Amino acid sequence: MLVTQTGSRIITPQSLFTRDRFENNVHVFCHMLILNGIAEGDRVVLKAENSYGFVVALFSLCRLAVSITVVDEQINTDELSQIYAEVEACCLLTDTALHLPDAQSLLIGDILRDAALLGGTALPSMSMDKWIRKQDALILYTSGTTGKPKGIVKSGSSFMDNIKLSVQAMGYVPGDCLLPIVPFSHFYGISLIFSWWLTSCSLIICNRKNLWSVITHITKEKATVVDANPSAYYTIIRMLSRKPEQLEQVRNSQVRMWCVGGSPLTNDLEEKFAEVFGQPLLNGYGLSELGNVTMGTLDHPEGCGKPLPGVEVRIRGQNGEEQAGGEFGQIWIRTPGCMEGYLNQEELTKSVLQDQWFKTGDLGFLQEGNLHVIGREGRSVNRMGYTFSPVYIENQISRLGYRSCVITLDDDVKGTMIVIFVESESSQELSLVRKNINRMLPTYMYPDMLLLIPQFPLNRNGKVDRLELERTAKRRKV
Repeated sequence: MLVTQTGSRIITPQSLFTRDRFENNVHVFCHMLILNGIAEGDRVVLKAENSYGFVVALFSLCRLAVSITVVDEQINTDELSQIYAEVEACCLLTDTALHLPDAQSLLIGDILRDAALLGGTALPSMSMDKWIRKQDALILYTSGTTGKPKGIVKSGSSFMDNIKLSVQAMGYVPGDCLLPIVPFSHFYGISLIFSWWLTSCSLIICNRKNLWSVITHITKEKATVVDANPSAYYTIIRMLSRKPEQLEQVRNSQVRMWCVGGSPLTNDLEEKFAEVFGQPLLNGYGLSELGNVTMGTLDHPEGCGKPLPGVEVRIRGQNGEEQAGGEFGQIWIRTPGCMEGYLNQEELTKSVLQDQWFKTGDLGFLQEGNLHVIGREGRSVNRMGYTFSPVYIENQISRLGYRSCVITLDDDVKGTMIVIFVESESSQELSLVRKNINRMLPTYMYPDMLLLIPQFPLNRNGKVDRLELERTAKRRKV
């Protein structure tokens, strides 16, 4: 049941919504969905930008015990049509008018306007118990940046139990004000929405793509917990370094926890953030398939923090042997938060799950019980007779304080061509950067091309767009 707390609010640039008003909006939105033929057991695709309407729609679907398929708001129409057919959806709930020939589309804004005309009309209180008991309560789709998007099927109970443990680990309290700078359409964003609900604190929803707006909300709305991916923090540091007055306001704000996730936290960002803001970046680790796995907290800020209760982490070598503490290897996870499987892909599900252990495809190590994640395993490359992972190069470069991305291309002579992109606003640093990098690497890892660019391109998840960098490398090779 939704529990009303007078201090719990949703804050948007346009309005402030109390918990009572939010619950009433959810009740009436449910009624409008029923009038449009949506019923318990249906599957509905939800595609929308971060907004108050997204949160109302999400909780309305939960209350109707609907299986919710959440897709990225920037997904193209062809992909969306394929997903709609694959999940056998009955409706697309969206914030943008789209032409999908075989889909029933409902606009969230239209439903909210129609619901407002009903005033106080509301359904009796509805429990979310039925949704929590569903085996396919939530279906999350991967981005598709490395292949065809996969539908990750999550049961309601495993999802909710994982969020409850996350709330406890992070120590959220009703007096907190959460500010997510991450898309609600991904697990990270959805987990924060439910964290707000379970904590009965406040939630700020703003334009996450306008970081000056975000900075204003941090101080104006008195945010206490900020969540973002590494790319957003890199940009915020650059922006505020040019605005000393605004930087001082953020330093003196009420933010008690700065949290980061979505991709590995590099040493240079960790150090720069602590230097600029005087507070640590609390790193967490999780996957859509598994939920939250480890949480960096104020008590345990090292690496990605310690595993949640009931979650087991192992580091395995190339031959599957378990590594000792501090030794580098593949990250395997066993957790009650694990997915039911990939939708309609039984063989793929079996390939990543072995005796309930999930092969994450990430590399890292355990140190005093804290998980440290280095990056994706990727494929090892062979160069000049040596086999190694490009992740090693990126990790070494991060120790120098540089943010880098290593792209490998096939080469007839060496076996592999190494192209290193380094984020830097000054092209005059090239010789110095090359000298420092070569000092950290064995000769067989020296780059064939070293390119400095002012800012890495980002994909729709806010992560470094490696495909775009690969295209750039191929153009330069020619």
